[in-house]
Formats: sequence, structure tokens, C-alpha cells
Amino acid sequence: MLMIAALTLKKTVTLFALVGPVTMIPIFLAEAQGLDAAAKSRFARAIAVSVTIALLVATFLGMPLLGFLGVSLGAMQVGGGIIVLLLAIAMVLGKETSFKGLPPGAGTRGARRASIVPLAVPLLAGPAAFSYVMGNNTWQTKADLVHVILPILLVGLACWFSFRLASHTERQIRRATLDVVERIGGFILAAMAIEMMASGLRQLFPLLSPAQ
Repeated sequence: MLMIAALTLKKTVTLFALVGPVTMIPIFLAEAQGLDAAAKSRFARAIAVSVTIALLVATFLGMPLLGFLGVSLGAMQVGGGIIVLLLAIAMVLGKETSFKGLPPGAGTRGARRASIVPLAVPLLAGPAAFSYVMGNNTWQTKADLVHVILPILLVGLACWFSFRLASHTERQIRRATLDVVERIGGFILAAMAIEMMASGLRQLFPLLSPAQ
């Protein structure tokens, strides 16, 4: 039981870093611009539910689907790493809106921007998180399902809490503070993207793995 608890904690921390709800707070606030407090709370809940469902589907159906399509996990890790790296660069440069494909000035149209796509998928539940849950979904007994499912539920709850808190404290959060958080998050995402691509390349090309 202690081993399962430790594994659950490790997976939760890693998945939380990959999903990165805190670094997505500036994007959430931009998406929710023009909504009242109640609508922002509902929007935060919808995002959290969407992220949780997407990760659960990837956990149990992702690998069979990739096998059916003839795509290896290594290839997905490399592809996902590239996408995450592009997002990280966009965040560091303050161009995350352009990365999402939204035209400049779109923030004035609250109804247009209040959408769970692309914030929930693929910015939160994206290739990095998908590849991680698909690569760590092995379970032998029902007890093992705890460290497979619980981290996803906890991260979904963290997404809801982070965005709901941000929606209530938006007026107290200065734009400069959000910019700093966004850029720091971009650097962290860039490092994770490189690690993800390196892991995928080692799977695609075993000769790159260090000799045992």
C-alpha cells in the first residue's frame, strides 16, 4: 500500500507539471474575458471535467488506438514534445494567443473565446500529458488502478481549483505578475519538451540509449 501511495504521489506531481494549470492561468483569464463570476466558475469546471475525461480516455484507449494507426509511443513523444516546445517558445515570447490560432484583438469577444478548445485540449491535456498517461497505464490488480486513475482525478481537481481561484482573484493579479508566471512556465515547459523528445528518440533509436 505504501508503494502504491508513493507511486500515486510521483505520478500526480509529474502529471501536474505536464498539464500545468498554473502556467495556463493567463490564457484562462483571456478566454474568460467578458464573463461574469458565475460563468467563469462554470467555465473552470467545464475545463477541469474535459481535461479529466480526455486523460482517462487516453489512458485506457490511447495505446490501442495508436497501435491500430501504426503509431509508436516514441513517435508520439517526439511529436508531442515538438508541439509543447512550440507552445513554450510562444509563452516566453508572449505569443500564446497567436499559437492558439486566434486573431489579435479576439479577446473582446467573450462568447467567442469562452471555449474549452484549445485550452482544455490540447494546451492542458495535450501530447505531453497524453503520452505520459499512455506510457504509465500498466496495472495488474485492482489496487494498481489507484495509481493509474487517482493522479488524473487529482490533476483535474487542481485545474478546477486553479482556474476558479484565478477567476475570483483576477482583479488582485497584476498583468506584470501574470507575464512573469507565463514566461517562467514557458521555460519549464521547454525543458520538459526536450526531455520528452529525448525519451521518444531513445525509443525510436535504441542506439541512443546509454550502455548499461
